[in-house]
Amino acid sequence: MMNIWNFIEGKLNEKKPIYLMVVIESNGSSPGKQGFSMAVCGDGDLHGSIGGGSMEFNLVENCKKMLSNKESLIFIKKQVHKGNASEGSGMVCSGEQTVAFIPLTPSDIQNLVSITSCLSNKENGILEISESGYNFSLSDKNPEIQYHCSITNKEKWKFSEVIGYRSTIYIIGAGHVGFAVSKLFSQIGFKVILIDNRPDLEMLTDNLFADVKLVIDYKKIGDYILEGNSSYVIIMTNNHTHDKDVLSLLLRKKVKYLGMMGSKEKVASIKKQLRIGGFTNNEFSHLHAPIGISIKSETPDEIAVSIAAEIIRVKNTN
Repeated sequence: MMNIWNFIEGKLNEKKPIYLMVVIESNGSSPGKQGFSMAVCGDGDLHGSIGGGSMEFNLVENCKKMLSNKESLIFIKKQVHKGNASEGSGMVCSGEQTVAFIPLTPSDIQNLVSITSCLSNKENGILEISESGYNFSLSDKNPEIQYHCSITNKEKWKFSEVIGYRSTIYIIGAGHVGFAVSKLFSQIGFKVILIDNRPDLEMLTDNLFADVKLVIDYKKIGDYILEGNSSYVIIMTNNHTHDKDVLSLLLRKKVKYLGMMGSKEKVASIKKQLRIGGFTNNEFSHLHAPIGISIKSETPDEIAVSIAAEIIRVKNTN
């Protein structure tokens, strides 16, 4: 599926100007969330969304008018989705969003090539937008936050986005459920790292959805898990003892999500053994086990959906 940057690059190669709209800040129940973006081309083609509805329609028409008049202003526009506020969007869903408008012309093609190359090479880059222009540069850092925005007033503001940012899910156990989980998380934009301790395991070697596949000694699992708010870990090995050993090595890791698959009885048994080894109830408080939301899932695909739902809830909370 074409992303917005490929769309823009293609249009600029055709010598067609574009207005890029980016939601740089959002609050409450705003339909457009921070980072939503939409490209409006001079030929009438559109790509992306900043929230839909009458608000989006009106702003698209504004872009078309500016393109027709050959305007090239960079500015921000606040949209209040409630009542008759002076910056009202005409929508009643509540919340607010601020949209930045950035004109792009064929002279910007090199920057767009840099962005699309960054994405195709699975690298990270920083896009910075302000009242004075925009800039893109590659980054070798492992970012914790995808977006940052500061607005002093309409004349002084700045927004940055990590292009190529992806949360990472570590799937420890490459069995049938691990396969289903990696497929689903690949589809929703996570970097998938699949780990097992069994060499020549077909479910691992045949998995085309994992970005990284590792065969390791589980005793060294801590060396492979990066800490931080972009790391999500699920434990689903093929062995009760392996689950316990892996959990003992990861329970004190600072990750956004840590979950373990298993029945309530299995989970209780493992916790009991680890308490004897010195782990406290407080250390178990952030563990999601049994893993996933309760939807009576049975098949690997259904279990994957329940896990994804729980992780998305954690990801989008706090």
